[in-house]
Amino acid sequence: MKKLFPAVSILILVSMALAACAPAAPAATAVPPTAQVIIQTQVVQQTSVVQQTVVVNQAVTATPAPPTVTGTVRIGSWDSGDGLIPVNNAIKSFQALYPSVKVQLESVPTDYGTKLLAEVASGTAPDIIQVGDGDTSTFAAKGMFEPLDDYISGKIGNNPLDMSVFYPAVAAIGKVGGKQYLLTKDTSPLILHFNKTLFDAAKVDYPTDKWTWDDLLAAAKKLTVTTGGKITQWGIEIPDGWGDPSWTRGIAPLVYQNGGSLLSPDGKTTTGFINSDATVQALQWYFDLFSKYKVAPTAADVAALSGQDLFATGKVAMMWTGIWGIRGYMANPKLNFGVAQLPLGKQRGNSICWAGYAMYSKSQNKVAAWAFLKYMGAEGGAQELAKTALTDVVSIADLQGLTKDPFFGPVIADLANVKPLEILSNANYNSCVDTPLHDAIAAYTLKGGDLKAILTDLAKTADACLAK
Repeated sequence: MKKLFPAVSILILVSMALAACAPAAPAATAVPPTAQVIIQTQVVQQTSVVQQTVVVNQAVTATPAPPTVTGTVRIGSWDSGDGLIPVNNAIKSFQALYPSVKVQLESVPTDYGTKLLAEVASGTAPDIIQVGDGDTSTFAAKGMFEPLDDYISGKIGNNPLDMSVFYPAVAAIGKVGGKQYLLTKDTSPLILHFNKTLFDAAKVDYPTDKWTWDDLLAAAKKLTVTTGGKITQWGIEIPDGWGDPSWTRGIAPLVYQNGGSLLSPDGKTTTGFINSDATVQALQWYFDLFSKYKVAPTAADVAALSGQDLFATGKVAMMWTGIWGIRGYMANPKLNFGVAQLPLGKQRGNSICWAGYAMYSKSQNKVAAWAFLKYMGAEGGAQELAKTALTDVVSIADLQGLTKDPFFGPVIADLANVKPLEILSNANYNSCVDTPLHDAIAAYTLKGGDLKAILTDLAKTADACLAK
């Protein structure tokens, strides 16, 4: 494995985010208690916070504790420090609901993957495993995960889960080979941040959900400022906020939006996909932002600015990246910004960063492990996680008011456009395709060349690798 457990701890919910009450422990036959939800709404001028109370008739967590669920459930996680607060809160509320179950959290912030693989080899891995999207198919192929479909249907454990409670495209990231192996912990699609102050100064209209590639490029040109022969403000930073123009996860939405793809649906070949005209055109449009139009800072430009946050400091007017920076930006009283969906190409398309929970296939207490996994993925545990991360449970997002929120509304709207991650189709995708593509993009940004020929050669090598 090239990369193990990419960090997707997305601490994004801003000061307007829900502070939902931890669900109380309902009696086995009782109606769930009324939940009081505190919603903090940021005003447009970002000068104050207005607090209002919304009372809903039913808590999200409505499943009573089956009396037969007992024993110990071990949870493996790479989170640490503040990242464990929502998890520990969820454990407390779960144990109140399931008093006969003891939950044991095992935090391994350093070398988590090494320890996990060692535990798997000895058959002693935790009952519930935190997993990053880059390892889902690899671990599923190794037989590490318990298939969840029979638990979801209620065939095992008599504790079914209605999968319609989730945003379908996000929940599907937990599937490998048509089987559901994981439920979502946290997630982030790609979004467009924009600096309203810079837009106003340039007399450019704010992005809308009708924006196209042409609109983005036209705005980026107007928002790029040159002073004394040197660019002092760029129109857009893409595909991330840290200056890596080769980050393929951030570039992939352009490919999808142009009707292209990087891998065949069956995960067996890249020829005709990664080197298709649609993919080549999308990548060329992306490269032109740097070399032809010079509206985006290069890796060298970012490095020369000593790692500054170019969006926060007003050196870029737009930033195409994940949602993880929103909380910090909202806390900055000098930054007047907005969020928009990614622009429209020939169609809509987005990618995603994701982490989830799976059940260990050799767990000795699978019914109790499923009860906890379901709780974390769809019930009270998911409510706790949603205080610091983007939820994929529709009812929780509704309680938080995210669909109508000026910052998170565009995020939620674009979840429907998330495409399946290529790694889910082939466990060797990262080593055979993603890493070579990253290197090819990096080389092209420096040397140029025949992009179609470069991608065709890459496809031949990648296909040979995938066939092994």
